Amino acid sequence: MEENRIYISEEKIEYRMLPMNGTDSQGNVYEVDVLSLRKNGKRFLPVMGEFHFSRYEPEDWEEELLKIKAGGVTIVATYVLWIHHEEGQGEWDFSGCRNLRKFLELCRKTGLQVWLRIGPWAHGECRNGGFPDWVVNDTRWKVRTNDPAYLKLVETFYRRIGEQAKGMMCRDGGPVIGIQLENEYGHCGGPSDREEGMAHMRILKRMASEAALSA
Repeated sequence: MEENRIYISEEKIEYRMLPMNGTDSQGNVYEVDVLSLRKNGKRFLPVMGEFHFSRYEPEDWEEELLKIKAGGVTIVATYVLWIHHEEGQGEWDFSGCRNLRKFLELCRKTGLQVWLRIGPWAHGECRNGGFPDWVVNDTRWKVRTNDPAYLKLVETFYRRIGEQAKGMMCRDGGPVIGIQLENEYGHCGGPSDREEGMAHMRILKRMASEAALSA
C-alpha cells in the first residue's frame, strides 16, 4: 500500500509568530506562527480528534481513548459543556460522566495530549450551544458580550473548570497543551463588529488565565 507523507519544510523563512505559546514541565516550548505549530522551534503536525467526555459513559473512557490513540490521534479535543455542569444556577456537578478531572487523568495515563475547549459558548451540536437554560432565558444579562453581569457568570464557570483541571496543564506535567475560548465567535452569534469581538476575546483570555487555564 502506498504510504502518504506530509513534509513540512525546514527552510529558514521567518513567519509572523502568533501570541500563543507555552512551555511544558519538561522544558518543551510550544509556539504558533501563521503557517504551523512549532515544538522547540521545529514545525510539527499533530493529529487531533474530538471526544466529548460528558456524552460518554466514564467506565468506557479509557478503552475509547486507547482506540483513538491506536488510530493515530495524538491530541484529544474536548468541550466542557456548561449546561452539563451547572444545569441549575449554582448547582455544580463534576461527577460521573461529568468528571473532567478523571477524564484528564486518563488522557495523561494513555499518553494523549488535550486541547481543552472551555467555551463558554461551545456549539458542539448541544442545546443553547452549551449554555444552561437559565443563562439564555434570563434577561438580566446579554450573553457573549462584555456585559458585566454575563462576565461574572463566565468568571465563575472558568474558576470551576480551573479547580477541576488544577495540575493538568502541560506546564505542570499534565496533558493539556492548549485552551480554546468560545467557538465560531462572530460567525455564529456574538457581535459582527471585529473590534468589539476581539475586545471580548481578550477579556475571556484574561479571565481564563486568572482561573489557571493557561497551558
